Amino acid sequence: MAINWKNVLIKTRDFLRATMRKYSLFVLRLTPHQNIAQTVLSYTFIGTILLCLPFMNTADVSFLDNFFTAAAAVSTAGLQTVNFADSYTFLGKLVVLVLIQIGGLGYMTFSSFVYLSFSQHHRLRHHQQESLSAEVSLPKTLNITSFLHSAFVFTVIAESIGAVFLFNYFRQHDFSILNAAWYSIFHSVSAFCTAGFALWNNGLENFVDSKTINIVISCLMLAGSMGFIVVTDVFNFIRRKTTSISLTTKMIVAATILILALGTIMLFITSPGLTIWEACFLSIAAMTTAGYHTVNVGLLSSCSLLVLIILMSIGGAPSGTAGGMKMTAFFSVVAIMYTRLQLHTRVKVLGRRIPLLRLYGATSTFLLYTMFLLTSIFLLTWTEDLPFLSIVFESSAALSTSGLSTGITGALSWIGKLIIIGTMIIGRIGVLTFGVALLSHEEDEPETPTGKPAEDLAI
Repeated sequence: MAINWKNVLIKTRDFLRATMRKYSLFVLRLTPHQNIAQTVLSYTFIGTILLCLPFMNTADVSFLDNFFTAAAAVSTAGLQTVNFADSYTFLGKLVVLVLIQIGGLGYMTFSSFVYLSFSQHHRLRHHQQESLSAEVSLPKTLNITSFLHSAFVFTVIAESIGAVFLFNYFRQHDFSILNAAWYSIFHSVSAFCTAGFALWNNGLENFVDSKTINIVISCLMLAGSMGFIVVTDVFNFIRRKTTSISLTTKMIVAATILILALGTIMLFITSPGLTIWEACFLSIAAMTTAGYHTVNVGLLSSCSLLVLIILMSIGGAPSGTAGGMKMTAFFSVVAIMYTRLQLHTRVKVLGRRIPLLRLYGATSTFLLYTMFLLTSIFLLTWTEDLPFLSIVFESSAALSTSGLSTGITGALSWIGKLIIIGTMIIGRIGVLTFGVALLSHEEDEPETPTGKPAEDLAI
């Protein structure tokens, strides 16, 4: 019996239209935070299905390992249970690269920019604005539309410049034109999105003495980690759209310099085998939660691993590509503690008072992050027969969406892999966003200003 392909296409089209209508209605019923969570899960599910296709793998990769790879790419965590460089074909790696780009740039940021690009009205719908506001934490001095365009322009420029430098380096080291282009684009995107995926089995350990690779990758990691707020803020200041640099930008820059300096010194002191440059690169990779490494992390001292755990947990800037609890949240909690020790009532950072609502967000983020981290450690300690410090490090890397590992990822049981997958997804959604998505809440009344006005701060 002959198949009526025209009828099949019509039915398929009608089915897809009906499915999209139902999906749109489902999304509209969700809160902004729930919408972010379902978007992350949707991308992860789609990525898993694509990676399970036969022509995506060069070896027999299980569904769970494909699920793990997709989750690691979408969450830009970079942890791997299989040998990524050898287990996937070019198409499989291309799928992972697309997931990394979407995950690093932000799910609602990506979707909103695509919508604006094809919309005749050039404005976001109300539910899109709410979801985007829930995903990206912006000070009130910045508007969403300006942020979107600045984020995309900066992403394209940064990744393009990084790819050009890497392409020139690979061409000088006997890579063919096509291989040099592919390797440069992949690692430029992966570094900027702080994903840590590499096309070599041992990460970047082959390039430990390469100044070009170390400098270019470090700059890309820092550019992505410091976030789009800094770029948008500085760009608006240069164009004289604003009269001053925001508190958020000042705090991000100061915190980045401080954390990087302290991390480098501590790693250099606690691991005598590291050079100052190796310690600096590793400190950047941990602070930006990129996960790239030029040395074997599993051979570092216990004290150095603890330093890396702290750096990964603090993480990068809000509304950037890095994970962690965010440096603004961490230093806000430190400022709260310092204020209470002085018996003062108003919390100030860099001489400016922080709104009470932002302080609630910072303390909630800190407590939730600690709770999820301890839960992940407890579950892995219960299910896995592995060294405790390695388990703590693995959980920290997963929740902070960092690809650094002591080498135990592939040795996890199927339960352990599921625990890490859940931890990575929660880390990328954001612990506060995930918590709000689970619990219904009502908006509280705004804080009543008294005395000197508070300056907004992104958490």
